[in-house]
Amino acid sequence: MTNTLFRRARLTRGLTRRQVAEQVRALVEADTGRESPFDAGYVSRIERGLITWPHKHYRQALCTVLGAENAAELGLSAKQLHHEEVSTSNRRDVLATALTVLLPPTPPLTRLRMGDIRAITERTGLLEHWDRASGGRAVRDFALRELHAAVSLTEASTSPAVRRALLGAIARLANLTAWASFDAGLFDEARSLFQVGLTAGREHGDTGLLCHLATNAVRQEIHLRHPGQALKLAGEVGGRLPAAVRAMLCAVLAQIHALNGDERQVARHLVAAEHAYDRVTDLASGPAWTSTITAAKIGSDTGFALYLLSATTGRDNPQVVADLRRAAEASTVQAQTRVRAMATARLATVLYRQGERIEADHHAAQATAIATTVGSARLTSALTDMRHASRRQAAR
Repeated sequence: MTNTLFRRARLTRGLTRRQVAEQVRALVEADTGRESPFDAGYVSRIERGLITWPHKHYRQALCTVLGAENAAELGLSAKQLHHEEVSTSNRRDVLATALTVLLPPTPPLTRLRMGDIRAITERTGLLEHWDRASGGRAVRDFALRELHAAVSLTEASTSPAVRRALLGAIARLANLTAWASFDAGLFDEARSLFQVGLTAGREHGDTGLLCHLATNAVRQEIHLRHPGQALKLAGEVGGRLPAAVRAMLCAVLAQIHALNGDERQVARHLVAAEHAYDRVTDLASGPAWTSTITAAKIGSDTGFALYLLSATTGRDNPQVVADLRRAAEASTVQAQTRVRAMATARLATVLYRQGERIEADHHAAQATAIATTVGSARLTSALTDMRHASRRQAAR
């Protein structure tokens, strides 16, 4: 049901949805000290009645921006829950029910329009943000549900332009679902889902998105220490790529060669990654998914390549500490919690290897604390390596 009270309040103030989003985001970020994903799409979902009870920080900021004394004046309300003891499974049911307000299932359609694709894209963006902050274990089930719903829309009647847009949305959603499955340790499932995404991506024809899918599939093979399979997947990438995507691909190629201990190839691809990223001017002007390829993310990737090379050769590259430290620090302000946790854990591991126990202990404590909010099998693996390095250093 359309929220007419909210829409009337916005129009009375003479504000566009984008202006409301900008003001709310500024207030929330000033209040919490964290980057907020609140955008014009979120405002649109409130007005369409898809979101009826935003997070309390959003409610407070919306009241301030729209001049309301309370949330009820903006047509916002929450269903009351009885305060009683509930089991863990019941808590999950409550969470799932609450989240369907934010991520409603796509209804069956006989005629597909571009607005339907935008709705899928908005939901995918929210799930991607959640994945970066909380890890694949939290997101995987919801992303899989959204993917099933999106794939079912391929049977609807539509125009060629809308069908192409749907294929792009499916490819991006499949990439997220596969990534979340990989991050949760469900490797066979992730491989199948990456193939779904690659199939949709090839038909869609966006080489950048196809590269994003392929490199994420490569990351799983690197994690499993399968350099041959990783190199085969990377070989499927071709065509013109945005600078940020090219930098990401070069960093991942460096990781593959690091598994083989090929120092020359690692160095070559790291230089190429640096030069490619130097050509990035504005991530916000590209497709939404490219906004995650930040300097922190590239630093984490290049640092991981040197980290893998050190583990393979037994020799630490002096640049590895600088790259991992920069990634850990930069991701603090970019809402990339998992990137920060993994970079910090790997930094601590390298410092333990180098005998720098005091600094290593500091970063190890940080990584352990951050990890309590992230459900990620990859992060668990990085923390295990860190603890092994700590014990080996203590035994010397």
